[in-house]
Amino acid sequence: MTTISPTRVSMYDFLYQDTKPMVSLLADAAKLSLPQARLAMDASLQAIISALLAYQQHNDGQAVSKKLFTRTAVKELRRYNSMNFSTINATLYYRQEVADAIFHENARVIKASDYIAEQIDATSPQVQILLTSLCVIVLRELAILAEYSQLDNEELDKWFALQPQFLSVERFVANKPTSAKLAESNENEATTTSTEAALQPDLKTEVKNATERTLLSTAQLADTPPAFDPYWHELTTFKPENHEPVQDMQLATGNYLKVIGRSPANAQQGKHNDLLVFAEMSAISLPHQRWLLQLAKISEIYLQRNRLRITSEPASAPKPPLVSLGLIGGNNDNTPTTTSEKPIEYDAPIPLWKNPVILIIIAVIGVLGGLAALKYQSQKSDGIKLATEEVIEQDLIKERQQQDVAIVMVDDDEDGAEEPKASQ
Repeated sequence: MTTISPTRVSMYDFLYQDTKPMVSLLADAAKLSLPQARLAMDASLQAIISALLAYQQHNDGQAVSKKLFTRTAVKELRRYNSMNFSTINATLYYRQEVADAIFHENARVIKASDYIAEQIDATSPQVQILLTSLCVIVLRELAILAEYSQLDNEELDKWFALQPQFLSVERFVANKPTSAKLAESNENEATTTSTEAALQPDLKTEVKNATERTLLSTAQLADTPPAFDPYWHELTTFKPENHEPVQDMQLATGNYLKVIGRSPANAQQGKHNDLLVFAEMSAISLPHQRWLLQLAKISEIYLQRNRLRITSEPASAPKPPLVSLGLIGGNNDNTPTTTSEKPIEYDAPIPLWKNPVILIIIAVIGVLGGLAALKYQSQKSDGIKLATEEVIEQDLIKERQQQDVAIVMVDDDEDGAEEPKASQ
């Protein structure tokens, strides 16, 4: 059995990891320092995700798919397969339009920018450039992830419904490192920085870069993103709902229950060892469904590709990630399906004799053939009629000629008989 982290289906965790390579590019666009840009990106991601959740809550997954994921800005940005100045220029061109669509009104964008600017000691226009630019990037990445995972509108709704638990206070409290580990980490970082400064006392630039790297290697660049600020739910009017995923097990057997159990110890030995399941995580509860496992695996592969790194445009576009059906139990005949995991039933192909297009074509050909046959028969009958009339006329002419000859002969006979009488 193979386990995968539940955070792979978290939008917040996915975007936090995915946008790490863009810190310097967005810092340059907004004219912020690297630590300021990193902090602003963390807060901006929280604001954008909360706004997206509010948008889906007020509408539905279909609206998210049609009105956000298929916007012109997203399509334009998806033409690029890396991050560079060309990509950031396209992002800056569409940033205001996309931000207004996500936050519903520009006033919320300004409030969010002011709130973040106070936290990082920057100006509101600077933060607004970073926030609105990140809106375009977020929509692009989520649209790609949804398309690669082949999520329909219903699955989009379920995906959004799972997000509040990844933003809850309980999640971050349960996974917060102890104070002893934090102190040890800070001590190690301080020792490393002082050692580098001692080895190279004359290179002030090196020391400055090392300090910035130290600032960026703490909680901001850790695998776990910073705790979510509840203020963003107030700003975006999102109301978290207690979502407890329910798995319908009426059709599942005891063996399958053990395989998909929450604890890896429940898995039996055998050919189920390669089955992908979610690992245990405090305060997080996920249903073991194939579409969700596929989404998690594709998210992991996508993050490994580091698509947002700053580089030139590749010669060919990368291919979508592929997930083995055996890994998610898709080709296992002994694994029963639950009602929430029923396979897609495609409609049977329509027989040719029931296809309306074929029937129309046959009807048209039949009508045209009938008309052609009728015309041929009409022309043929007209020809026979004309021929008959000509024969009759010729017979009449011959008959008349014979009658005329007979009359002439009779007249000759009568003239011959009168002449002898006259002579007598």
